Amino acid sequence: MIWMKGETQALHLAKMMQRYNIPVDHYELALPLVMVRRSKLKKLQVNDVLLLGLKTLKFVLIEGETICAELMFKSVGSERIIEIVDIYERPIASTNSNKYEVLKLSFGMTPVKEVSLGYRVEMTEINIDNIRLMLGEKKLAEGSLVMTDHKIAVKINKVMV
Repeated sequence: MIWMKGETQALHLAKMMQRYNIPVDHYELALPLVMVRRSKLKKLQVNDVLLLGLKTLKFVLIEGETICAELMFKSVGSERIIEIVDIYERPIASTNSNKYEVLKLSFGMTPVKEVSLGYRVEMTEINIDNIRLMLGEKKLAEGSLVMTDHKIAVKINKVMV
């Protein structure tokens, strides 16, 4: 009889939690898109450094082929956060150039409860030592964030064949 009471309480608690369960969407977290010479991409090697020209760490949220928001890395006291600073819907630009390609530097998928100004994305979801360099849906290489001449860059750790 006691077992039934515990089971009933557990079922009741599960139903109650479902009412308050906030749906979470997953977005791709990436650095701002960069244009890279096609000839440089073909010659990409381990230990190469891709200069991004960023002085501060910025991110974008991507859903499918659309950039949804811009985020900024901030320090608030001893806490490090990534906060949404701009919201927009912009398609990922493709280039008509024979010399350049649009390269996506992705950290992977991250849960986001709402895309709104001031929303903070969890830092625990980000591994700065694991950035995927993507050309469309094709993974070209893996890298990690580094600082070069006080600017943010990506060091190539592995090149896909």
